Amino acid sequence: MKFIYARVSTLEQNVDQQVAELQKSHGQVDEVMTDKASGKDTDRPALQSLISKVRSGDTVIVFDISRLGRNVLDVITLVDGFAKKGVSIIVHSLGQIDVCSSHGKIILSTMAAVAEMQRVEMLEKQAIGIARAQAEGKYEGRGKDVRTKSQILELLNGGMSMRKVAVEVGCSLSTVQRTKKAA
Repeated sequence: MKFIYARVSTLEQNVDQQVAELQKSHGQVDEVMTDKASGKDTDRPALQSLISKVRSGDTVIVFDISRLGRNVLDVITLVDGFAKKGVSIIVHSLGQIDVCSSHGKIILSTMAAVAEMQRVEMLEKQAIGIARAQAEGKYEGRGKDVRTKSQILELLNGGMSMRKVAVEVGCSLSTVQRTKKAA
């Protein structure tokens, strides 16, 4: 079987452009799997599903190494796991190189290190920008919405489950859990 795996980092981003380019360049595929999640680790639903589905002789196509992940160890472990299953991984941005091959592994190691470096640099730049904005009084973080917290506590005290409270209030489950714990 032939799979496309595409990933973007946030829910707001669109994965369709990657998928369209891969389909155009690599022809018919059996399944397209996509994640909208950070590449900091491999805890992504579509990636985990892909790992469990692939069998010997299958091919996985990704746009570039960073779509597999932005942590060198995770990417190398992931590719090694695919190789042990007899699965080929084609990285579109590198041409038709199978990164599971001996030549491909050298390129993989270098590209995975670059992807990790880019993520670290991005986080460092973000921290510098936030610190500068805070010093200039232009940044206060996400803020704490007292109305939301009181509404969360009121719904919890009324017997509503934490998940339902999160949906009702329009916040994350972790926000509900933190609010309950702090109360």
